[in-house]
Amino acid sequence: MNKPKALFIFGGTGDLARKKLFPALSRIVKRRDDLKVVYSIARSKREDWEGIACNLDAGFTKLCHFIPLDVVNWEDYKKVGEELQKLKGYELIFYLSLSPFLYEDTILNLGRLLRNFSNPRKVVVEKPFGFDLQSARKLNSLLYRFFVEEEIYRIDHFLGKDTVQNIFSLRFSNIIFEGVWNRNFIDHVQIVALEDVDADNRIEFYDKVGAIRDMLQNHLLQMLAFTTMEPPCAMAPQFIRDEKVKLLRSLSFSEFVKGQYEGYPKEGSRTETLVVAKGYIENLRWQGVPFYFMTGKALGRKLTQITIVFREIPKSFISLLDCMPKQNRIVFQVAPKNFLSISFELRPPAGRFIVCPVETTMKYDLEESIGQPLPEAYETLLEDILDSDQSLFIRADEIEVMWEKVEPLISSEENPQIYPRGKLPDFAIEFIQKDGRSWFL
Repeated sequence: MNKPKALFIFGGTGDLARKKLFPALSRIVKRRDDLKVVYSIARSKREDWEGIACNLDAGFTKLCHFIPLDVVNWEDYKKVGEELQKLKGYELIFYLSLSPFLYEDTILNLGRLLRNFSNPRKVVVEKPFGFDLQSARKLNSLLYRFFVEEEIYRIDHFLGKDTVQNIFSLRFSNIIFEGVWNRNFIDHVQIVALEDVDADNRIEFYDKVGAIRDMLQNHLLQMLAFTTMEPPCAMAPQFIRDEKVKLLRSLSFSEFVKGQYEGYPKEGSRTETLVVAKGYIENLRWQGVPFYFMTGKALGRKLTQITIVFREIPKSFISLLDCMPKQNRIVFQVAPKNFLSISFELRPPAGRFIVCPVETTMKYDLEESIGQPLPEAYETLLEDILDSDQSLFIRADEIEVMWEKVEPLISSEENPQIYPRGKLPDFAIEFIQKDGRSWFL
């Protein structure tokens, strides 16, 4: 029988808790009975929590309690301690849904409190995990004062998305792809996360972070790892994460360019709202294959996807086909839709044998296939936390190597190029065109 569990959400009236965590939890408790109590912990007033609770399922809110607390004030933790006294035999889960600037104080105070309790425990830390390599190492060291690695869940919600997990499934469940998933057949790979919104509504935070820290260091590098890692020796969290770390250590960025949209509200700031980069993976499978990354705000559309672009056919085939066929592609789209597509060339109906083929795309829409919306990413990840499955969470050495790889981009003195809102800037288009390639967007 599973141990009863108690979940403490620090920042329990913030946007993440209100929009994602509590709605996901209200669905989870309908299908499992081990989550017995949920605490919303925040500096806000009780009325703020009640405003959230009134929009949740009444059965779920019966499990919920509100604790007013300032995470930097040790005296406030006595209220949490009083609740812990009632939870003997419970597994305790502490979710830091907070500003990352508050992580250190919260971990120190929480660790100090937990010295008085022997319950099994877990701690969940949202991104950004640190702001550079040095701060990430410091945060890991602080966590290790009070928790062991098996108790720490560094979360990246992109890994809870079905399309990202299907990259893993497509590669390792279908032998037909393994033979071509390498430098002999793949020309290049594109990993993009474009946003139509700007940063204005959270400018105070975003100006300290920028596009590299906000997206490239975590989301895009995680999508890269799932796309390119070697098969693990067993489908267990330790071995999956071993292969991701090995892959990330082989990555190096060769060039990049930064941008900032017109009218960025922090005048004189050098914070980038767009980054375009090219990198290589120095191993036997991927040697010489370029990987193109692009992420940014105010680009006129929302699009997150990975595009695997295969090599062109030999030029000698042109005389047989009457033209140069388009390159085959596999696309994993995460947003705005969740789908997988494969593009290839076929001969159209024609009156002669030698004819220019036309592109045909086979598309698999994940939501259409099951006839209902996919589970929210946070719903998947919260269930994994409850089940103690760390496969989709980031290990300490993994987070540090990701920071190590992007540090040269962060520390660059290059000023961002200004671009107009609402469209992809010319310098981003030219970045890949100078290599004789184009974005597939």
